[in-house]
Amino acid sequence: MKLKALTVGLALSFPMLASAQGTSVTLYGNIDTAVEYVNNIADGTGGSNSSVHFTTATSTWPSYWGLRGTEKLSDNLSAVFTLESGFGQATGMSGQGGRLFGRQAWVGLKGDWGQFALGRQYSMLFWANIHGDIMGPNAYGLGTLDNYFPNARMDNSVTYRGSFDNFTFGAAWARGRDTSSAGGPGGSNCGVDYNNNGECGAYSFMLGYNTAGWGVNAAYDVLKGEGTGANNYYGLGSGDKDRRILANAYVKFDALKVALTYLNRKNDGVNGVGNNVPGLGDRSDLWSLGASYGVTPAVTLDGSVNYMRYKNATAGSQKVWYYVARVKYALSKRTSVYASASYMDNDDATRLSAAGGTPGPNILPNAGQSQTAVMAGLRHSF
Repeated sequence: MKLKALTVGLALSFPMLASAQGTSVTLYGNIDTAVEYVNNIADGTGGSNSSVHFTTATSTWPSYWGLRGTEKLSDNLSAVFTLESGFGQATGMSGQGGRLFGRQAWVGLKGDWGQFALGRQYSMLFWANIHGDIMGPNAYGLGTLDNYFPNARMDNSVTYRGSFDNFTFGAAWARGRDTSSAGGPGGSNCGVDYNNNGECGAYSFMLGYNTAGWGVNAAYDVLKGEGTGANNYYGLGSGDKDRRILANAYVKFDALKVALTYLNRKNDGVNGVGNNVPGLGDRSDLWSLGASYGVTPAVTLDGSVNYMRYKNATAGSQKVWYYVARVKYALSKRTSVYASASYMDNDDATRLSAAGGTPGPNILPNAGQSQTAVMAGLRHSF
């Protein structure tokens, strides 16, 4: 009994000892669920239907939980880690290709000189876009036009990010960038090919200058060709590249924020496969103008106007206009309700869906048909 009491006592005292040594671990997360209405859903025979359902991938914000920790090693050096798990808020299933910690899983060292980390991490395109993306990970956001935005992560990666005064620089490199075989943008079975260093890699760079009132950011991001056995989600063959160049700028005026984003994409494979729309051109330009306004401390209005044009398309005019509006009401610091609406104006052969929170071919309109999506939901963070 004495031995048992001593063991329990040591176990209970460990968190206090860890705290005294400068170690901390934080549990955090977000649960966001919405009901959505979508019209003009292709029925496979040339007709269309409408649907009322729960969003499956994201609402106004993804649902996730995570653990974040740090240990102070010296005055200018800390060990840090993050384990973050995404899940479908309507079903409870793991996201990001069925991974337990699909959003982030990394460990690193951090100091005044920046942060060096190893594991599953965001690419530099994510960090370059985070300040200038008004709608963020909203179901009706940039991820609807290019689903790499909410999936800009890499397995087996090495990253560095550093901030010096107002400047930020980052670089990332991965070998075997997507090892899940679940399919889709988060599971393309593109793991390490030990016989070919050039297969299934990724690299990216970012440079930014951000102040309290304005900022500019840019990124260069490349996904390398998929090897034998890969799901080939982005249409890449051996030696192909999917390259993106991002630039954005934003400015703040008290409660108003306005941002402009530009993305140029060149895909050596079959561009558009990642949006479940084969036959789109191998190059594209995306422009997004967004604004957010705090009407009161509790009420926020935001929206965006987006334009995307494909080049070298196989048939017809390939461009879309995408319009988004959202209102949020904060019930507290952690809980809010919201309503969002979007309208996708497809041109000729394009058939992108307005419902980015419910990805997949089953929600697409017919070619050239417009689509409207509306959702209302509840978000709680902890």
